[in-house]
Amino acid sequence: MGPDEIHPDLLVPPNAPYAMYTVKDLLAQSGRGGLLVLDPDRPDIILWFGIDDSVARNVTEVIKGYFPHAYPNWKSTPIYIKKTCFKMFAQNYHWSIGVNEKVKNVFKGKAKKLLLDTISNWKDDWIFRGYEQGKRAELTTRVWDDLICYWNLPSSIKVSNSYSASRLTKDEHGNGPMLHATGQKSHAGVRLEMAKETGVLLSLMDLYERTHKNKAGQFVDPRSEQIYNDVVARIEDRQIQLTQQSPDGIPVTLSTVKVDQIYEKKKRRTLGIGSVNNVPRATSSYGQRRADEVIELRSKFNETCSELNQTWSSFAARMTSFEGILDVLASENPQVEAMVAQMRTQTSIPEPSHNEEDVQRTSQEFFDELRPSNNP
Repeated sequence: MGPDEIHPDLLVPPNAPYAMYTVKDLLAQSGRGGLLVLDPDRPDIILWFGIDDSVARNVTEVIKGYFPHAYPNWKSTPIYIKKTCFKMFAQNYHWSIGVNEKVKNVFKGKAKKLLLDTISNWKDDWIFRGYEQGKRAELTTRVWDDLICYWNLPSSIKVSNSYSASRLTKDEHGNGPMLHATGQKSHAGVRLEMAKETGVLLSLMDLYERTHKNKAGQFVDPRSEQIYNDVVARIEDRQIQLTQQSPDGIPVTLSTVKVDQIYEKKKRRTLGIGSVNNVPRATSSYGQRRADEVIELRSKFNETCSELNQTWSSFAARMTSFEGILDVLASENPQVEAMVAQMRTQTSIPEPSHNEEDVQRTSQEFFDELRPSNNP
């Protein structure tokens, strides 16, 4: 980016929250040590999208917290609002500059879905509770009226009816949408909790049973049971095949990784479970990235200290020269001498000393008050 170019994060209305800051500015601010940390490699106590439900809830709150116009989906949302929402999100979590683009892209994907969910919930409130009772406090009357106008459009009604019909569609076996027993928890989040409890990342079969069976041990719907039984049958067939191919005839048991590979994929997602294979794990890249950032910050700190020292040297030289000039002028003119004496009294400028150590010590004390502490 050229020196005269404006950073894209700053291309927002001046009254928008954090209008004068880029996301990088916000991440570099002091006092962020108490914020929860996001990282895709997810070491312990670190959060990530799709794993920790609190992150998704925070995205929803950000959307609700800055909704100045009626836009029904992410595509129709003004760019400056998208940027501002991400800045607001950056005030609730901290992450490394090195993963900023990844955080931004995943935030965008989450915001797309959660905005639709939020608009849908508002619409339900309007339908079932009416105009006055259904209006949320975070919405202005103008925005609420505009949303209702949008919901009443023939095109909007057509799309809504189409989605409703799609949700009720049954497959060729008469099965409706697949159910699960996890409530609001994501399957990836459940898998991570199970890993913390047992110390190992359990197989998809164990996860599938945990998320599709009720407390009585029964599958919550026929489709879920059918998928599970199909996988069990394929696992048994594969183990029999490998046992028959084994030279010593010892029964073969598939590893967790091999079992997971047997699960059917649909649009790169595990059928019935979703994107649980994207559960981030602690890797060396997190520590290395943090170490690299520390090195970069120390380098910038050293550069700043060097600049301050140069400024101090220049300042000390100029102060010494200035004192000498005043003395020369005062020696030739009684009026100037009186003015200099008065100025020194009012501004606490010390009398010139021929002791070089005193001059350096006094100047150093003065400069130390001006510059910040250089302790790392």
